Amino acid sequence: MNTDFLKDPNNKLYLYCALASVAVMVGASIVSLIYIVAATPSEGYILTKDEDSIGTGMPLICGIIFVLCLALLIRDLRKRLDGCPPEQRDERLMSARISKAGMLFSITALTSVVVILISILIGEEISESFIDEMTDYEIMVSMMCAGPEEEFLCRILLIGIPVFIAGLILKHEHCGKYLLGGFGMSKLALVFLVISAIIFGLLHLDGWSIMKFPDTFISGMMFGYVYIQYGAHTSIVMHSAFDLIASFDVFYDGIGTAAIILMVAFGIVLLTRSLFKLKDYIPKNGMNEPFEGGVIAMWERD
Repeated sequence: MNTDFLKDPNNKLYLYCALASVAVMVGASIVSLIYIVAATPSEGYILTKDEDSIGTGMPLICGIIFVLCLALLIRDLRKRLDGCPPEQRDERLMSARISKAGMLFSITALTSVVVILISILIGEEISESFIDEMTDYEIMVSMMCAGPEEEFLCRILLIGIPVFIAGLILKHEHCGKYLLGGFGMSKLALVFLVISAIIFGLLHLDGWSIMKFPDTFISGMMFGYVYIQYGAHTSIVMHSAFDLIASFDVFYDGIGTAAIILMVAFGIVLLTRSLFKLKDYIPKNGMNEPFEGGVIAMWERD
């Protein structure tokens, strides 16, 4: 069988899988938000029923952040396609932040399923008993909040702040924007990416089995890479959408499993593309040169 076509990073197969991944990611986000908004009048009281409840303030803030971040990704895509010549459309689609997130969204699903299968084979299943105590509404709200909360704790605090401090030491102008990611991969950023992924994995051990660590370490590497390369808004959407789709059986038994199977199939194809481009991901500089534009311009750069 001739597989030379797989080595072409501009292969239409990769484009279709990337667009399908974006559709799943955005669809999961929109359906989840609709569910949460529709269920809030009748079930919102659950968020304040006792002292251990998460309350209404943080979900409201996280919901606004999530919607704004999704809107920024859609804006970036629209700007890239406005007035785009037909012969450049595929390239611009693949370069959009939302497409990059979609590709890594499916690859993350693939790696998570692989870890789950390995854990089952070795008899160390990833338990999630604490979720059984939550209502469907609480699960969905918690999953929506995961992106903004955990990206702040594990990406902005553990990657953005160290890079910001390095920028101050190197006297980069306006380096405060480094806090929001999108500054680009460097050797320094890679070090803090690995550290943040380890801490991200360790934070998920409470309430789960030991096999949750490799799962969340890998996903932490993915989310962190997206944060570094494409901005906090991109990693927030990817993170929340990933967690939301994992709990999609709230809507109908089996729909979450079907969506994950689709993502795994897309992930296999897209991982192949990434492996052929592996050398492009190796950082060459200790720290990137400062970006002269503002945060939005940095996030939307090619």
